[in-house]
This record gives sequence, C-alpha cells and structure tokens, in this order.
Amino acid sequence: MTDFSASSSDAPPSNSPPADAPPSDTDLIVPLNPSGTATPLVCVHESAGSAFSYLPLAHLLGDDRPVLGIEAPGFDGEQAPVSSVPELSARYAAALREVLPGGAVHLLGWSLGGLVVFDMARRLTAAGVEVGRVVLVDTSPPYPCPMPPETEVARRFLHDVAASLGLDLPAEIDALAAGCDGDVDALFREVGHLDPWPPELDAELLGTRYAVFRAHVLAAHTYEAPGRYDGPVWHLTASKSPSGEGRWAELAPDLKEHAVPGDHHSIWHGDALRQLAALTRSALAGSPHPGKS
Repeated sequence: MTDFSASSSDAPPSNSPPADAPPSDTDLIVPLNPSGTATPLVCVHESAGSAFSYLPLAHLLGDDRPVLGIEAPGFDGEQAPVSSVPELSARYAAALREVLPGGAVHLLGWSLGGLVVFDMARRLTAAGVEVGRVVLVDTSPPYPCPMPPETEVARRFLHDVAASLGLDLPAEIDALAAGCDGDVDALFREVGHLDPWPPELDAELLGTRYAVFRAHVLAAHTYEAPGRYDGPVWHLTASKSPSGEGRWAELAPDLKEHAVPGDHHSIWHGDALRQLAALTRSALAGSPHPGKS
C-alpha cells in the first residue's frame, strides 16, 4: 500500500529539518488522498496557487487512487512566488522524484497547472520516470504574449477568488476595478466592503495571494513550450471555454479531448464535477476515448 500521510505538515517525519530551516520543495506536496495501491495522481495548482481545489475531485476518484496536490511557492507566505513555468516544472519534478523515487505517476493540471504538468511530463520522461497519463483541465495552449494591465490582472484575480467561494459578484468587482484608477491596494480595500465578501479575506491577505496569482499570470504569458510531448494526453475542456485543440494537437500528438458542461469554474461543482471525475477515471484507467462533444 502507498501511504503519503508522512508528507503532511501535520505529521512531519522524524528526520524533518529544524523549524528555522528554509522550506523544502517537498513541503509543497500535500496529500489529498494519501493511501491506495493504484498509480498516484499528482495535481498541480492553478493560478491561485492552492492544491486544495482538487480535494473534491480526489474524493470522487476512489479510495484506491493516491492523489497528491502541489501547492505554489509563496501561497503560504514562506517563499517568493515563481513567475516561470519551466522553473515551477523543474522544482516540482525534482520534489516528486524525491517523494516518489520509483514507479509510474499520472499528472493533472487545471488552467496554469495544465501548462506546468505538460512541461513536467517532458522533464520526468527525459529523467526516466514513467508518466502514465497527462490530464489537462480547461488549459489554454501556450502562446507567449504581453501581460495585461495591472488593473485587469487584479480584476481577474478577484473574479477567481469570488468564483472559488461561490460568490456571484462579477459586476460589483468590475465596477470597483474600473474606479480604482490603477491602485490595486485600494481595490483590495474596497472589495472587502462588498456583501457577502468574507472579512477574513482582508486587503493584506488579498495582497499576499495576489502576488502569487500575478506571478503565475506572468508565467503563463511568457511560457513557450520547448517541444512536443508524445505520451497520452487528455484535455477536459469546459464547454463554454474556447477550444485550444488545434495548438494542443501540435504539441501533444496523442491527444484526446472531451468537453464538460459549464465554464472554467463551474466544472468543479455538481454534475459537471461528477462528469469531470468520471472522465478522469477513464483517462487514468487507459479506457478507450469516449468521443468528442
């Protein structure tokens, strides 16, 4: 049986470094379903940086599927955020090889996480690690392009936060962003007055989380894939998102694409999440492609 519970910060191993030691990249790996005998699935954070957005999916994949999440440097405020997909990929691949020194692994990433796992798959394969399936979840293909204006990045960040909390506040956030005159700190102070914005998400915490989000937006906007990946890739798209199949097909010749009803965030809830989990189970089992929709 595979058991990753020792990787949890709640149960440090006996040889863990002293409390004042610098954080290790293995500390970024968190158990979402720590035990099981199947090939482990490793889920890489999206732009917000948290691994726990994958917890509902992990619960639907079955008790026998070990699921690990990777949290972004800087999400807990103990490391500097990283603004490069190749650097994130290299650090996570090295940490995985330390935590999982042998055997195959599956990779899954939503949004920015999809870019990172695509790059990781190339690295791990080149290092001799067996990568079973790569599952991209609603991931735009890599196209280097200029960063949006700061206010636009902050607006997208707040939309992302609100959607993750189930808050329907897009119009209110857009109005505040339009009136903030580029002052992101003021925007974060003002959004705290919205009802029902949670008071614990104050301007200081939003600023810390925004630094991570902004670094990841920069990483996505500057990433240029170094080449193609020839292993099996499944792309599970949100039906309301633009398809990136043409570009992804160039980078991943063994590509299967399937749509899940909903948008970039709603696919993680309700019936859409159950469909997403069913497709993920099929991908990891090596099941025949269910067809495009």
